[in-house]
This record gives sequence, C-alpha cells and structure tokens, in this order.
Amino acid sequence: MRVVARDVRARVVGEGGNLGFTQKARLEYWAGGGLLNTDAVDNSGGVDTSDHEVNIKILLDMLIKKGVVKGREERNRILAEMTEEVAALVLADNDNQALALTLDGVRSAKRYEEFVNLIDDMVGAGVLSRADDGVPGREDLLSSPHRERGLPRPLLAVLLGHTKMFAFEMLMETGFPDSTAGRPFLEGYFPRRLRESFREHFDAHVLRREIIATAAVNHLINKAGISLLSRVMAASKAGAGEVVTAYVEVEREAGAGELREAVLSAGLAAREEQGALLEIEEALEDAVRDRLEGKKKVEATKVLKAIRGRVNV
Repeated sequence: MRVVARDVRARVVGEGGNLGFTQKARLEYWAGGGLLNTDAVDNSGGVDTSDHEVNIKILLDMLIKKGVVKGREERNRILAEMTEEVAALVLADNDNQALALTLDGVRSAKRYEEFVNLIDDMVGAGVLSRADDGVPGREDLLSSPHRERGLPRPLLAVLLGHTKMFAFEMLMETGFPDSTAGRPFLEGYFPRRLRESFREHFDAHVLRREIIATAAVNHLINKAGISLLSRVMAASKAGAGEVVTAYVEVEREAGAGELREAVLSAGLAAREEQGALLEIEEALEDAVRDRLEGKKKVEATKVLKAIRGRVNV
C-alpha cells in the first residue's frame, strides 16, 4: 500500500527497511512538521555491527595464524564474550550520529545560507548530486517557508553521509592514519577484551589505516558538524590531515570529551543541552584555527573553562 507523505499523521517515523519513503516524500513529511531521518541513518546500526564483526574477525584470524589465539574454539569464545560490548560501541556510534543531525539542524537554522552554499560547493565538487540524492535546488531552499527550522533533517542526513565519505577519502591520502594523533581511534574501535589482551597486535591489522580514518571522520563530523572541515580548510589553507590532527589534539588537551559527557548526563533541558554542546564546538573551532594559523600558543585547557562554569559541570 502506498500513501502520500503529507497524509501521514505520525509525529515521528523510523524507517526499518530500505526506501520506506522516497527522499521527496521525506522532505514533504518533514515540511508538514514530522520528524524523520533517512533509511540509511535508521539502519546504520546493522552496517556498523557488520563492520565491527568483520574487522574483529580479521584481527582474531591473524592471531590464530601467529599462534597467539589457540584455534577457532578460543576465537569463538572470545567473540561471544564481546557481544554486549560490541553492541554498546555500535549504539554509541549511532547515538552520536543522531545527535549530530540535531546539532546541525540548530546550526543550519542560525547560518542557513552558509549551509545552502555548502550544498552548492558539494554539488560543484561532484560529492553530491541533486538529481540522484534528491537535493532541492538553491532557490527552493532559500525560499523555503521553514528556514527557521534549519535544513530538513532528511537532507542533513544525506549531507552527513556524503561528507563522511568524502572526508574519509581525503584523510586516507594523508599521514593521519599513521600518526600518534590517530592511534587512539584504532584502540577505541576495539572492545576492551581485545585491548587488554592483544593491543600490541593492532598495528598489524590489514585495515588499520581504514579503521583509523573512518573512526576519526565519524568522531569529528558527529561532534563538530558537516561544515567544519571544509570551513576550516578554506580559512586556514591547511589540509584535511592537518585540520583533523589539530582538532583531536586541542579536544584532548582541553578535556572536551569529559565535558561533553558531563553535559549529556546533567539532566539539562534539550535546548540547553544542545546550546552547551554547540558552545563547546565553537570554542574548539576557535582554538583549532589559532593552532593552524600560528597566531598564538593555544592553551587548550583554558578553552572550555567558561563553558564548564556556566553549565555548572
């Protein structure tokens, strides 16, 4: 049975299968006040789980060949032990991606034309296709009566996916996956059981660089949004690897991860929580620009002090 999107009266829709909505229908439903992502976002947990499974099995099979793991029986026991933690890692990835869409919705409401220009740039660079990806034209976006809500969430979901793929390709061409700044993403990808027992073997994983680049891109874009990388690269003339390195170094030095967790667990109202998270990212971006441009020594630990005091965490 087919229905017209504007006739759907549900307040929220989750697409459990592929193309429950066409992209045109998603945009129409969103314009009527409904909330939804895309099928790719709503089903990304399954893809993420498969990626973890494959990469963990590659590691364990390598360890069997080295004699570190004593055969498939031990391998299968280790896999079973990690079931719940892998599920938690996947859920955390997907929680962060959903939050990224919400924060970019707020950002795009405040800087609407900047985001429309970003779409134009992505189309011009061949990263995005208006026809294939169901992206409205520039004039349609600029004349939208819903500008105060920001870009439609289903459109942001499409932009998120393409931004991550393009950023991954750029990062793979840099030295970041081989750097000390990138190393924590490799260790953080694997469950604690593997980190505790086999950490010294991670560097031999045949997809080590791909794992690091994927995890770093997901982290940066989920936290800082789809426009930060291109915006800072353009302003500083730095390459993708330099920007990602500066971001993760400043973030770690400033204790931004701990502050984000404190904000998310503080029981704040949604608007206040989102505002605090956006303030964190704005402060980090300023520090990243300073570090890249060499204007002054960046004392990253002081970057978030004012925010920490204001939200009382």
